[in-house]
Amino acid sequence: MKIVSIYTGHNATIGYFEDGECKLILHEEKFHNIKNFYGFPELALSYMSRQVKFSDIDYFSFGQKYLMMGQVPTQKEDYFESKSRGSLRVFYDYLDYKTGLKDIFKSIRNHLLNKRINQKAWHELHAWFKDKHKVDKNKIITYDHHFTHCVTPVYFYGLNEKIANHFLLLSMDGVGDNSFSKVCTYDASLQDFKIIASSSLISSIGLLYSEMTRFLGMKPHVHEYKVMGLAAYASNTKYYQHIYDRLSELVWLNEDTLEFNSAINTNVAGFFFKKHFSFERFDNLSAAIQKLTEDLVVKWIRAAIKKTGIDVIAVSGGVFMNVKMNQKILSLPEVKKIYFQPSCGDESITIGAAGNTFIDKGINLKPINTMFLGHAYSADKVRTFLEKNGYFQKYHIEYFEDIETKIGLLLAEFKIVARFRGNGEWGARSLCNRGILGNPSDLRTFYDVNDMIKMRDFWMPFAPTILEEWAERYIKNWERIKKKAFDSMRFMIVTCDSTELAQKHLRAAMHQKDKTLRPNIVSNDENPKLYRLLKSYEKVTGMGGILNTSLNLHGYPIVGTLEQAMFTLQNSGLNYLALEDWLISKR
Repeated sequence: MKIVSIYTGHNATIGYFEDGECKLILHEEKFHNIKNFYGFPELALSYMSRQVKFSDIDYFSFGQKYLMMGQVPTQKEDYFESKSRGSLRVFYDYLDYKTGLKDIFKSIRNHLLNKRINQKAWHELHAWFKDKHKVDKNKIITYDHHFTHCVTPVYFYGLNEKIANHFLLLSMDGVGDNSFSKVCTYDASLQDFKIIASSSLISSIGLLYSEMTRFLGMKPHVHEYKVMGLAAYASNTKYYQHIYDRLSELVWLNEDTLEFNSAINTNVAGFFFKKHFSFERFDNLSAAIQKLTEDLVVKWIRAAIKKTGIDVIAVSGGVFMNVKMNQKILSLPEVKKIYFQPSCGDESITIGAAGNTFIDKGINLKPINTMFLGHAYSADKVRTFLEKNGYFQKYHIEYFEDIETKIGLLLAEFKIVARFRGNGEWGARSLCNRGILGNPSDLRTFYDVNDMIKMRDFWMPFAPTILEEWAERYIKNWERIKKKAFDSMRFMIVTCDSTELAQKHLRAAMHQKDKTLRPNIVSNDENPKLYRLLKSYEKVTGMGGILNTSLNLHGYPIVGTLEQAMFTLQNSGLNYLALEDWLISKR
């Protein structure tokens, strides 16, 4: 059985699955070179149609029930949507906030969505598939957004094959199919999923965080990680406790039902922020919203474990991209074991949607357990690309039989090297196959990478890639963390406290205020070429970790193609780029 899985919307993504195995995951942003591309992944789908015959595809699976017109390839927006982003939407949101009639306004919104937009959008999408790819609508299957989030880590990690039989599955993001969170239980022996709680979008913690991001002058759905990074700089609670107390009035948890409720529609919280917080410091606002999010989610998880008696959990959804919050969850004594879905935003539900279809048809989706499912190029294709574009005349280019050892030596000499190797990572984080690498033992590497290439805000940290055998020397309480979340520690999805040795060896690859690490743990089994690079670096320096950040210019997505890699080299202060076995250096 062959399945193409599609997510349309924020960071539009597609996946290809064959006989229960994930073969490819592609983001539309890799084709448009527009970070977090919103809309229908038309170019990615066109690329895939050239790899596999769509006439051979059994099902096209969507992890969403609701569509907006901007998520359909035939048109950008309808009249209502275009007006909703202008003065009409502002006035409507103000009435929602001012009257306090959030449930009535939600009903109006739902009516317009169902009657004016959703049905029309699916009708046009079905017609487009029929006209463009000769695909009948009976091959198109849809699943609830948050249920799909919940089950995604089950399929990614292969939890049906783990020792534990019962799992607690939790999802949380901004909004999806009228909800922002769900709680499910999973009996692996029966492959039985049960939804036990769901919270409405009008009480969304994710949207509340996004509105604070907007209020601070940053981009919602893009810069929340900047708010999280800034929060650590307000270390004294007395400066933001009054903000936290005000925010606590807006959202609360019913611990019996596991549902969140709110005083206002959190999507219009900007009006509340403007009234109460206009003269507050930005770091105190960041700290308050971060702490509120941590406290509410931790309380929710504790209540869910108490209610179900299940202490092995898996989490997914964009709110769990908050790695500092994840550290709080990991430290809970009630949690016996936890699986964090890597890059757990909406791009990951392509896995859940495909997995649901396979299960519905009596086929198990094989564990995926890797992020390396993107574009790949052979050394010969790289040579052809370099020759065709005349790069041998423009740059010094050398072929290496063992380029990993060469990169390790360059890093030891404090050179900054961009690495483009093997299948690209899917998701938001670099795991070194599309990475910019440096020697983190001197803080100057932080400034070199930032000034030459990344142009990040001063408070934003870089992250380390660490040899597995060095983890206990760099990460506090490693044995406890390893026991509870080892499977997730490869994916930069949770922060950890650093040891004194790490603060020397990894000085430039940690949060400069609280000294936490967001590690990518590497073993020889999973990524032997990267492991060899790290061992080469270790042999010369006596250190077991390097700085790793995504290969891209500020504001662009992680590179997916050779053209994008060269664009990054040409438009930055980078001096070294390793394209497969070819090392390019500026003359």
